[in-house]
Amino acid sequence: MDLSVTVPMGVGSVTFKNPVMSAAGTFGNIVEYLDVFDITRLGGVVANSFLPWQGEPNRCRRFAHTESGYLSAFGINNMTLDRFIAEVLPRLPAEEVPVFVNIKAPTRAQLVDMIRACVESGRIAGVEVNGNFPYAGRDEPSYWDNPQQNEEMFRALSAATEGKVLLWSKAATSAKMIIEDFVSASERGGADGTVLFNAIPGARIDIERRTFACGSTGFGGYSGSGVKPFALWRCVQAVSIATRPVIGAGGITTAEDVVEFIMAGAHLVQIGAASMSRPDYFPRLLDDLYALLERLGVRSLDEIRGCARAEAAPET
Repeated sequence: MDLSVTVPMGVGSVTFKNPVMSAAGTFGNIVEYLDVFDITRLGGVVANSFLPWQGEPNRCRRFAHTESGYLSAFGINNMTLDRFIAEVLPRLPAEEVPVFVNIKAPTRAQLVDMIRACVESGRIAGVEVNGNFPYAGRDEPSYWDNPQQNEEMFRALSAATEGKVLLWSKAATSAKMIIEDFVSASERGGADGTVLFNAIPGARIDIERRTFACGSTGFGGYSGSGVKPFALWRCVQAVSIATRPVIGAGGITTAEDVVEFIMAGAHLVQIGAASMSRPDYFPRLLDDLYALLERLGVRSLDEIRGCARAEAAPET
């Protein structure tokens, strides 16, 4: 059984040994898992989000369980990209598993500088540009809401990659985003693919304390198995118009979920909330995935990618 996925980029390609990746914001800086399980079993790994400056975590309640998932409002809680490249990246098995970073910044120029640093490192396979920044309500305008600005931004970012790292756009935390516009604009600008999910807004109230359970503003990003139907629908929408690989994400928990996204047309999947359930989640999932595909008689993901069809109405 060959579950490898090869994704083209400017001057070559990146090969993933299987379609399963970690998701940004749920896998730390990757290095934390080196002693937990063999991370080279994964198709790819994604570090936490990076900014041009050192982050500070939210001082409010940052995490709250809710129905079929959780709410998170972690804030800017990470080291700088430069520090990650200097101190963490040398410790990672980047030759054995593609390492991705998730970046965000207020300006296009800062994003360009961050991508250039990734290229210069020589050990980063790809970059996700996070649609969650600038955040709504800040002074800076969001470039995600305007397809023309989005396209222009990705044109500049694509040039900065020099065709040496994969460039992915990552959808913002918004249930209102028109995913077709987002995918098309970023692709026209030169993005090599799109990660389709980044949590959706959610809230929970602690009725005993009479306070919101997460976030300084009363809400956070909702992730977990409960969002899977919405995320899968987004995947189907994106695949229908995308000309480059789609990376499915959102609520994926089981091997069956992974297969659903592949059958919807995704090349790869990212898993976040479920992976936080137990330290050995990923090895178990991969074992389940191989066993499931063997039972289904699947020898290659190409056999099933995008195979799902609407069921015809019965004849009367």
